[in-house]
Amino acid sequence: MIDAKEVKMRLRRRLTSWFDIPAEIKIKIFAYLEPREIVYCSRVSRNWHRMCCDGQLWSILDTTGFYRAIPAAALVTIITAAGPFLRNLDLYGVQLREHWNHISLAEACGNLQSLSLKGCGINPDTLHSFLNVTNKLVHIDLSGLRAATNRAMSIIAANCLKLEHLGISWCDNINTYGLQKVIEACSALKDVRAGKVSGWENVEVMQQLFLRNNLKCLVLTNCDSLTNESMAVLIEGKESEINRPTGRPVVSPRRLKRLDLTRCRGISDPGVRKLVHNIPEVEDLRLPKCRGIFDETLTQLLPTTPLLAHLDVGGLEELTDTVLHSLASSRCARRLRHLNVTDCKNMGDIGMITLLRSCKGLQSLEMNNTNISDLVLVEAAAMVRQRNPRAVSANGVPPQPAVGLSLGAYDCWNVTWTGIREILSHNTEVITTTKTAQLPQLKRCPTGSPKKVSDISSPQSTSLARLLPSSLANPDIRDSLQHVYPTQLITVFQGFYICQRAVDEHTKRVLRYDISGAQRLERKWIEFVMAQEEMEAGGEGRRFKRRKAREARMRLADEMSLSIRTQFSVWRRLRIHVIMSLL
Repeated sequence: MIDAKEVKMRLRRRLTSWFDIPAEIKIKIFAYLEPREIVYCSRVSRNWHRMCCDGQLWSILDTTGFYRAIPAAALVTIITAAGPFLRNLDLYGVQLREHWNHISLAEACGNLQSLSLKGCGINPDTLHSFLNVTNKLVHIDLSGLRAATNRAMSIIAANCLKLEHLGISWCDNINTYGLQKVIEACSALKDVRAGKVSGWENVEVMQQLFLRNNLKCLVLTNCDSLTNESMAVLIEGKESEINRPTGRPVVSPRRLKRLDLTRCRGISDPGVRKLVHNIPEVEDLRLPKCRGIFDETLTQLLPTTPLLAHLDVGGLEELTDTVLHSLASSRCARRLRHLNVTDCKNMGDIGMITLLRSCKGLQSLEMNNTNISDLVLVEAAAMVRQRNPRAVSANGVPPQPAVGLSLGAYDCWNVTWTGIREILSHNTEVITTTKTAQLPQLKRCPTGSPKKVSDISSPQSTSLARLLPSSLANPDIRDSLQHVYPTQLITVFQGFYICQRAVDEHTKRVLRYDISGAQRLERKWIEFVMAQEEMEAGGEGRRFKRRKAREARMRLADEMSLSIRTQFSVWRRLRIHVIMSLL
């Protein structure tokens, strides 16, 4: 007999404890945890605290999701312990205050390649010390920092020669004179985000950007100092040679893939016209709230942008359906994914339906405050239904749907509940089909032999009359039912309170496979809307119509589990139902 103690000892010898695992494997295990979880694990013991502060775990430190939960002292300990392993540092919203003056904090960031201090509370001297030590930076984001000045731009120009991305949006103490030093020194600069930066009337900065021609992304949001003259220098340069037959300057096209001129009040139709034939690689073009841009300019520009995937022309009230027709017939129609035509009141059904029939890959369409109607919503549902193949349920479980198209229709007075109903019906459209199994081949009589009635009734023969009952009895041959579900949904934002709440709840139910619940909600919502319209129409039986609308509203509220002030509470309605049932 083997003693129980001996069995336990043998099991203990076979099992490997945590302390016997090599340090490399422990670090590999901790690498699967999130930064916030690693900080919590450091409180277990001293040994775990030592492992959690290992620099191999902190090559990337992003505090965006937990900057309020981690203490400043613990964050300083992690940064100083990471040392040369730290490559990407994102201190979004972190308020280190007096900890910025820690001696080893700046020295530990010597090998940084990406630094983001967006929303941090830091003084200019500390920022300058950081930038002086880190000379390997490729990505710098100082958006919204008051400590960022032209002096910081001079330090970046002197030390960070490998810089490719620079974000200085909403930095009030920086202008284009400081940015010009960075442009001249950093030859690899590809991405400049300088929203709300002043001084863009400086033609020398634009000339430097024109000569380099390395920019892939240029974001100049809310830059009121940007003018048509400076835009012409950026695109065509100063005193360029003119091609007499075409009348255009002989310059190489720009390599911009994203150009954002949102709310640049100084840009108008002449400035946008300079983009024609000069930005063939652009994928994201945003011109909202610019003044005085007409159809003729955009109809000339859109055919020259074959890679365009995101177009934003919101707030340009002068545009009409001509732009939509030009966009539908251009080479970028198949690549277009996002379109924003908000506040373009002259755009209506004709241009939008033409666009939907050509741009099959649309994922987001913002058409708020336009002249569209329910026909556009019906066409959008047909487009999504046509471009996406349906999926058959596997083992009775419907496939996981995804949002394929997002529609914005706020303040569109011609859009009614009929168009929204078409969208809801598309999201819950389940088709039941029959898949007939292959029948076995019939046995034929040998050629030349006479056919007798006895042969038909004999058990050896396989006639069609005897095969049909057996096929219905056999589950392998019987017709099997299949439920086909849509794979992509449509979300619509229409603006009315009850309507929008019902649409959102309907989408949630479809995403969690509750098709029957979504159909029930759709039916009750339609009953409420129809009863509401009958009540508002007036006529005879007003009292009956008001009661009918009130009851439909209560049924809809019960279905959505809402608590609206204008209706009875749940317990009061239950009490009324009980009393009425007893009478």
